[in-house]
Amino acid sequence: MISKPLPAPLNIAPGQTAILTVPTENLTLTGLKFILTGTTFDKTKIDSVKVKLGTRVLWDLTYAQLNAINNYKNAADNTKYLYLDFVERDQAVFPVKEVGGLDLYALLGTGVVTIELKINGAAVAPKIAVTGYYEQSQGNPVVLKYVSTTAATNASGKFALPMQFKGAIIKRLYLFFSGTAWAAATDGNVQRVECKKNSMVFFDEYDTDNRFIQVHNKKVPQAGVYVVDFIVDNNHDAQITSARRLQNGAYVYDAFEINTFLLDAAGAAFTIVAEVLDAPENL
Repeated sequence: MISKPLPAPLNIAPGQTAILTVPTENLTLTGLKFILTGTTFDKTKIDSVKVKLGTRVLWDLTYAQLNAINNYKNAADNTKYLYLDFVERDQAVFPVKEVGGLDLYALLGTGVVTIELKINGAAVAPKIAVTGYYEQSQGNPVVLKYVSTTAATNASGKFALPMQFKGAIIKRLYLFFSGTAWAAATDGNVQRVECKKNSMVFFDEYDTDNRFIQVHNKKVPQAGVYVVDFIVDNNHDAQITSARRLQNGAYVYDAFEINTFLLDAAGAAFTIVAEVLDAPENL
């Protein structure tokens, strides 16, 4: 792994959006570490994070969402550092683990990589230094994206989530939900999730059962989040494709049905974050 400092972001100030432009070179960007100092400033005072490729938004996450995703993957958690990980750290097969990294030269046709950090107004004299982590150029045709969708229902029972994948490869779905939180031995408001592809069930787990298999595979379940993890055992072959070619050569999208089963009479409000590998110009 290549590690080197990057130029400091511009516009670092309370209530402002700091902007980092990643220098373009013949390398694959696998991670970014933001080192946060100042009078009163740490990662809890970053409201949101956007990763952009030209005008295309690849990530658009709140701090709470990003921290929950990192912590679910059992990443290091230190308020001085904010880490953006573009690859699959625990995947054993190289170079498959690097797929999703940003191949900077290959992506120039779409644009340069920029990171936007929205700094909370409560920060005092914030300072940000950045370290970039790289591998040799991989020629990756896809990038890692976090694609958000919101939904809501006002009743308990079965509720289908409005998901569109348009050919992207699906790694995980993070369901951030309102209502009853799960406990060690009880289900949360999202009691169960069922996933179908072309009418065939390929995932169906109750909350407590789902969290058991996640912990078994060294993941860390997070409060208020139900994670549908198709690669919970770090097997990249279990990633879910969302398009296929027919015998006549036509390229078609698969039909998905993502059903949640809710316990609370008031239903739930959702933010669903899909972690996918996708062409830069697609989703």
